[in-house]
Amino acid sequence: MTEIGILTHSFVDAYNGRTHKMYGGGLERYLYDLAVTIMEMGHKPTIHQLSFCGSFRTEVEGIEVIGYPCSPAGETVDTFNFMTSQAQGRLIYASFIWQPIDYRPGSIGICHGINWDYPPTPFEAKKDIAATIQRALQRLSRVISVDSHFLSFCRSVCSFTDPEQIVLLPNAVDTDRFAPVHFWHKPSTEAVHVLYPRRISIERGIVPMMLIADRLLDTYPQVKVHFAGEGVDDSLITKVFKLWLQDHPHLDRIDHQAYSFGQMPQAYRQANIAVIPTLFSEGTSYSCLEALSCGLAVVSSNVGGLNDLIIDGYNGILVPPAEDRLYQAIAGLVENGGTRHYLGANARATARAFDRRIWKNKWRRILSDYLGAAATATE
Repeated sequence: MTEIGILTHSFVDAYNGRTHKMYGGGLERYLYDLAVTIMEMGHKPTIHQLSFCGSFRTEVEGIEVIGYPCSPAGETVDTFNFMTSQAQGRLIYASFIWQPIDYRPGSIGICHGINWDYPPTPFEAKKDIAATIQRALQRLSRVISVDSHFLSFCRSVCSFTDPEQIVLLPNAVDTDRFAPVHFWHKPSTEAVHVLYPRRISIERGIVPMMLIADRLLDTYPQVKVHFAGEGVDDSLITKVFKLWLQDHPHLDRIDHQAYSFGQMPQAYRQANIAVIPTLFSEGTSYSCLEALSCGLAVVSSNVGGLNDLIIDGYNGILVPPAEDRLYQAIAGLVENGGTRHYLGANARATARAFDRRIWKNKWRRILSDYLGAAATATE
């Protein structure tokens, strides 16, 4: 049995001190599936992560997790380098590829999506990131990219000779669990349920979604808006969202619930439209894939890996990350049930190409090659 260390900024909820449970985000879901795949191959995954609530050691669903203290204000690179010195076995770096981490040579890196595509980010900062990515490519044997956005970035601004060093492997969805079911207990009224299945965070578009919800609820009495995602309790945006929600004039047609991984299908089962209004920092979104797999009409911003998932007018509507453009797209679907049905049918067909079984088989080949190369190097 080989031990494989997975280094990440988040797995269990060390933001809010709930280290007995996984945090409800796409990164955490990815790492859970990866750890399970490693165990199914007969190896031992150990997750090393940043912690904002002190050091800890725990186990979640058979996966050992070790937390390393780090302040929210910084020190992430130093903490990652310390994790590298402590981790045993082969290593997979699962976040912060844009930071100048001292990678253990020959390891695997994962890019879960570009996060420096925020337009106001200073040019010099983006220029420095290109140099950091170049350094990562010189030290890592493989980089797994969840979207073509990062692959194109590397080909444009970095230099590397192995065309297979960056592996394009989009995120995946369990198409059996996330599936249209004809006997869903939809409301018998003409209500149209609009779902925001994202974290309460700036980059995921919570601010434009709040503004869009105001307009939808004012204009369409049949609309209900559901927010399904976790926040960080002490963050300013979470506090603003809670204040906005508690005094909303249409509180009877708006709600918020943080669903666990196992409960997420319930969120989609009550929805007609899913909205993915990301502003920046997006890979091939799990929320988008799940909504597609459930046969929902999806309105998405054209950010990052979302462009790999949505074909505008075929399986969803793709618009710039601007409040008015998102609102107009959603309003059009509220008014046209036929279009919702057409997009939803094609969405389900699209999702089959991203089935989780395909993803797991590809990761098994990557891990087998990685461990085989490691064994050869030590002979």
